[in-house]
Amino acid sequence: MHTLIITDDQSTIWFTMQSGNKVASLQTRTGSIKEYPSSGGPYGLALDRAGNVWFCRMGDNKMGRLDPTSGQMAEVDMGRDSLPRRVAAAPDGMLWIALYGNGKLAKLDPVSMKVVKTYQLPAGDGGPYAVTVDGGGMVWANEIKTDTVVRLDPKTEQMRVVNLPSKNVGIRKMVVDANGRLWYMGSHNGRLGVVE
Repeated sequence: MHTLIITDDQSTIWFTMQSGNKVASLQTRTGSIKEYPSSGGPYGLALDRAGNVWFCRMGDNKMGRLDPTSGQMAEVDMGRDSLPRRVAAAPDGMLWIALYGNGKLAKLDPVSMKVVKTYQLPAGDGGPYAVTVDGGGMVWANEIKTDTVVRLDPKTEQMRVVNLPSKNVGIRKMVVDANGRLWYMGSHNGRLGVVE
């Protein structure tokens, strides 16, 4: 299992199997697992408002969308060498994708299945890896190659760069708590950090 998220009132757990090229769900009440074949090394995933599962197909430079009711798959091309890593759902329904290969953040409308806008991150080729959105709609992404975290305000399109206090951090996942603090774990240096 690579990435997971608990979804609905039935406690369905969705996860990706990167080397197995599958997206899967675990029904925690029954223990049944359902697998959906994919390609491109499925990686990060998130749910849209309609309950569709969106997942990064890093090796294919695409986003995949799975309708869990029908089992039907669809895809959105993210561009050559984009290498989408992680995806996060925002309070307004938009999806935000960290494009590791080209140093950008992409805003995707899950209803139209179109990329609305891309944002070049300050480090250029900093390797955006993790992405999350706080309750106020601010988008947070890390640049794994530069030990920085960037906060994007989608309304003003202003970015704030936070230089992390330690080096070789290697953030792969970030979460925002109820008080608006951004927590991260350094997979390279083994340190837990917070941005307030």
